[in-house]
Amino acid sequence: MPFRSYLVLIAALTASITFASSELKAVKIAKPPVIDGIVSADEWKDIPSVEGLYDNTTGAAYSDGGKFWLAYDKDFVYFAAQLQEKDLHAIRATEYRTNVSLTGDDYVELDLDLSGSLSSFNTFQINPQGATNINIAGGRAAKREWLGEFLAKSRITGTGWEVEARIPWSGMSIPRGGSRNVRFNIQRYVAHSQRTLSYTYVPFTQTALTPTWVGVELPSPPVDRSIRLLPYAYAGYDPKIKGVFNSGVDIKTALSDQINLVGSINPDFRNIENQILSIDFSRFERLAGETRPFFQEGRQFSNSTIFASQRIGGFDFGLNTYGRVTDKMSFSLIDATRFGHENDAIFNVTEDPNPNTSIRATVTELERNGISNQAYLIRLSQNIGAYNIFVRNMGSQDTKSGFGMQSDLMLNYSKAGFSAGGGYLRADPGFRPRLGFVPEVDLEGPFYNLDFSRNYNYGGISDTDFGFGQATLNHTDGSFYRNESAANASVTFRPGINFFARADLADFEGSHDSLYTLIASYPNGNPYNNLGIHYDFGNQAGLPYRSLAVATAYRVTKKLQLRLRHQHVDYAGPNDQTILSLSYDLGNDRAISGRLVRQSGHTNAYVAYQRSGNKGIEYFLILGDPNAESFRTSLILKVTVPFRLG
Repeated sequence: MPFRSYLVLIAALTASITFASSELKAVKIAKPPVIDGIVSADEWKDIPSVEGLYDNTTGAAYSDGGKFWLAYDKDFVYFAAQLQEKDLHAIRATEYRTNVSLTGDDYVELDLDLSGSLSSFNTFQINPQGATNINIAGGRAAKREWLGEFLAKSRITGTGWEVEARIPWSGMSIPRGGSRNVRFNIQRYVAHSQRTLSYTYVPFTQTALTPTWVGVELPSPPVDRSIRLLPYAYAGYDPKIKGVFNSGVDIKTALSDQINLVGSINPDFRNIENQILSIDFSRFERLAGETRPFFQEGRQFSNSTIFASQRIGGFDFGLNTYGRVTDKMSFSLIDATRFGHENDAIFNVTEDPNPNTSIRATVTELERNGISNQAYLIRLSQNIGAYNIFVRNMGSQDTKSGFGMQSDLMLNYSKAGFSAGGGYLRADPGFRPRLGFVPEVDLEGPFYNLDFSRNYNYGGISDTDFGFGQATLNHTDGSFYRNESAANASVTFRPGINFFARADLADFEGSHDSLYTLIASYPNGNPYNNLGIHYDFGNQAGLPYRSLAVATAYRVTKKLQLRLRHQHVDYAGPNDQTILSLSYDLGNDRAISGRLVRQSGHTNAYVAYQRSGNKGIEYFLILGDPNAESFRTSLILKVTVPFRLG
């Protein structure tokens, strides 16, 4: 059956399937509550509230519950929460700043999808100290002039902790004004038990169960057509470069109430700290995470297998346009040019006709020094109760490898901590989307995996998880490629000690590989103070393989954080990698940070003072090059001055 016929058949079978969600009546208030972290009964008495929390893994009710209030006026959304906690000493509130990661802290999170499409959630997190984290639908870089902010206050009480927050409508992309049914949910993370809880339990295959905030009178969407500019310049000393000076500018404006345009002229990627991959053995390419702000903008809308922004290096001029065309359709268009050398482009569009169906199409193009590459993707994701059907077809045309295609068909099931999935894939030898991340091709065959997780509220064991997976793959000409089986088990004890074990057995084109993994960590889920040991042993590609990694984090004071990771690998000879990093907070927007990396006989280090993450002028004074192989005695001063035109 042709691929298009699969899409038509699945859409026809599932078009009439709907699921009911819980509802909360929206109330527009005339007198706003005072945001002081004290949830007063008088202030919130006329505002609708909801109660209860359920485990995100199993759907089971959680013993320490919560009560939540939600209201709005023409300028703001107002949110309050009272969270119960039997052990007050277990409440973790390390962060105190705004717009920072709250990973490892207790926090409460409000999720709002103004479009009602279930694909454009804005998330607002608050910890017990009032520290905040924002994730705006579509994705935005961390600069506050572009990200926005909200006011939040928290306090620890005799029965737990509580929070009040005021979120501006102007910080979100607002659909056309008028009465709307907004999708929402409320999450709570409990640090000492590592539980993620929800007001409404929504399995990933049943997103239509997400609650509805009924009858919200959205304000008319403001369209700020001013041009926001972030020009930068840096200068300094570098013995390997004569006349160290560079400058450029980032630009952002609104094309409509739902569509943004970001431009970048000569962006500075030199002084952005890249992620570092470990030295583990791998038969396939690995890709470090993306840290560059230009590609953080609209990243949700550009998400696609055939586009990995890390493939695009430095460029002279780039445009990034993204947003929603309708409540159900979003898009992303990125074009980056290095004049006379390379041009890269991606266009991605996603249609979500109903809460259980998502359709995506992507095209990419790369032109580089005589190499021309074009690729396409079309995929359908369909939820049917606890099941998800995923169908995808991709293709590429390349001047060197010619035309190639990959097709995938997968079926997944998830309910109450148990998940199972399986499918069939085929990738031609010539499939090569140069702007994407496809680590292996020339294969076809079936695969499946099983996983069972369980949480325990009482006793010495906190969590268990067991998984198994298997794949049987041949080359597309029918010759043998590889068989692989993997099993893993994990248990977390109540004090926070976690043990993980995994076994991977594979026959890779005649090479009988084995890899056994043992990991111990304590306390599990605490990113500020922890110790972990990771040991691998076995045989890879016909040679003995041993790897030992030790990682630790220690928060010396409230403001000084240290992290150290050392890995030693024995595989056809010894290899070592050491990474030491530190950060010292000087205030909400000022810090000293640094990193030392030793690998393959080379040592690099840098230290930097920065004022960033807040409004106004940003400063960076950097000694060394964050991404060089060996230390460079360079000293760079970088200044960014935001302003508006119009």
